[in-house]
Amino acid sequence: MYISAEDKVARGTPPPQTPPQGYLTPVIVNVQPTQAQTVVEIGVLQPLSGRLASLGELAAAAARLAEQDVNAYLTKINATFRVRVVVADTAADPTKALDQMKALHSRGIKFYIVRTSGEVRAMKSYADENKLLVISVSSTAPALAIPGDYVFRLPPDDTKQVKAISKVLQDDGIKAVVVIWRNDDWGNGLVKGLEDMAKSRGFEVIRASSYDPQKGEFSTEVSVLAQKVKDVVAKYGADKVAVAAFGFAELQTIFITAKNYPELAQVRWYGADGSTGLSELLVPAAAEFAVKVGGFVSPKFAPARSVYYDRVRNYILSEYKREPDSYAYNAYDAVWLITYSILQAGSADSERVWQVFPQVAAKYFGASGYTKLNEAGDRESGDYEIWAIVKS
Repeated sequence: MYISAEDKVARGTPPPQTPPQGYLTPVIVNVQPTQAQTVVEIGVLQPLSGRLASLGELAAAAARLAEQDVNAYLTKINATFRVRVVVADTAADPTKALDQMKALHSRGIKFYIVRTSGEVRAMKSYADENKLLVISVSSTAPALAIPGDYVFRLPPDDTKQVKAISKVLQDDGIKAVVVIWRNDDWGNGLVKGLEDMAKSRGFEVIRASSYDPQKGEFSTEVSVLAQKVKDVVAKYGADKVAVAAFGFAELQTIFITAKNYPELAQVRWYGADGSTGLSELLVPAAAEFAVKVGGFVSPKFAPARSVYYDRVRNYILSEYKREPDSYAYNAYDAVWLITYSILQAGSADSERVWQVFPQVAAKYFGASGYTKLNEAGDRESGDYEIWAIVKS
């Protein structure tokens, strides 16, 4: 099931798309890449350890695939440069992400493919000051929708995602949503967005617990959540109450802790893009709880189906034996967008590339679909897939 950009619910998956004539696309050629005098390095700062490691490794893999495809194309057209991705681990830690950016910048790297809203927040000032082009594959916090900065974001911001979340809640007949969430730009933005949508969708939002993203134990927060749910169930009935849990891989611990509270297992749980597709939630103790509470239904930006989508998907399935999350497709496209922007600018100067990047994105269709950006430099619109954890 997916929710289209027009707020319509459809069964199945989004239909395949073909870009209009004249659009830029990935170009897959059977050419052995050759070396060139100039190599443009792209820093791929992704969580290869920590709470998003299972997704970060897929984004890095997609960027490496794009490097191969781009360099074959650049060889075919006799371009004077090639690209090289330089992967570094951020552990989804904003401080570490900034440190990694500074380290790569010291060796002359001016283009970056990054991940979370927290990391973007930490890197943004440094990137702006040093004219470093930053492309996020997954940052969605509305607070970071800032026109004129050096950050471009390939998913739509969360003002669109909360429409999808609230649509699912409305269609499921939910009247009250009790929230537990990460206390960061992403989590706080989702909670506020859900509150803004609540009245029009016919439910109320009750804040239970926010938590420090660096914590590893959540017994206090889950206890508060359980009491809030118990109170709200007494008012509405269990079938009309839901828990919204906005987090990353720490939700594994939260799920396992929640198993100790019967009241938390009698209501449905919902999530958001930050946890969708995480293998950490498939460990038996967490997955059993997720299935019991309705599958932990969660939306995520849906890449457009196309031959370019298939290229990335088939590669990830072959190498990692699991379905790529939607942001891996963004990582692949980010390398192509940087490449086409360099070609259009006639230079790898980051300021000149930054100036043409929105124009290139407006006429590009890749593994993730159309990448037209809004005035804040974020993807203008998109569909959302609805994911759930089910018993196989």
